[in-house]
Amino acid sequence: MIVRSLHSRCAVATAAALASAALIAVAGCSSDSSGSAATTPAATGATGATGATGAGAGSVQAACEAELTVNATDIPGIDPDAPAPTAGELRAFATTIEPAATALRTNLPAELTGQADKLIAVVNGAKQGKRFDLDSSGLTEAGHAIEAWMYDHCGYPTLDVTNNAGALTGVPASVAAGPMAIRFTNTGDPNRAGFILIIGKTKAGATATAADVANGRVDIQQVADVVTVSQPVGDEPGYTIARIPAGHYILDSPLGTPPDFGAGEAVTELDAR
Repeated sequence: MIVRSLHSRCAVATAAALASAALIAVAGCSSDSSGSAATTPAATGATGATGATGAGAGSVQAACEAELTVNATDIPGIDPDAPAPTAGELRAFATTIEPAATALRTNLPAELTGQADKLIAVVNGAKQGKRFDLDSSGLTEAGHAIEAWMYDHCGYPTLDVTNNAGALTGVPASVAAGPMAIRFTNTGDPNRAGFILIIGKTKAGATATAADVANGRVDIQQVADVVTVSQPVGDEPGYTIARIPAGHYILDSPLGTPPDFGAGEAVTELDAR
């Protein structure tokens, strides 16, 4: 799962983390359609299997659906620049997300339930009106473990993006709208590694292109609504699953180290149909 802020590109990047928590302000859901250039992995254990790679007595598909719901639920207080959430807002968040968080934990394989417990702890705190601290919550590591497993097991179409020293590769011209498993990997010059991959759906009427974003003429959030992000963890790829509505997308990766990202940006485009 992902936690991120939406107020500026640098704020998105520095606040974003793969975590067992909510993806902020995701656009609505969309059903699958044909015409994707993305690949679809085998849906290993899609109806639930026992053992290290299955979901114990639960269902892989139920875990994946719960994760999609978690990733589409706003988490109050994640943006450090926004006003602090009220206790009522936190309790409302807990009420909204608790069924999905519980379903996620119930249906994950046994080796991942401890990671899901970190999300449950955040939810339980929110029920008492308590904010959570991303750095001490363990959500970043938990989300990385859970979504790396989901990339291999959910059976969703995959988008496998590589930043090779400033060039995004592996991005097809089009993908199928709907649930998608995304992996983001850095290779090549480590000084030009992508801190995070931002996937933004172009706003109605926006005419800016990926080149405009890459050249700094516009900020991605001026022309696109951020739908999901994927952040590598150390030398390992970043993973996320998200519902990708139909539309035109700009993929943007600030290169280098926050908050300055002095190595530029790697940017490309794709369509979801």
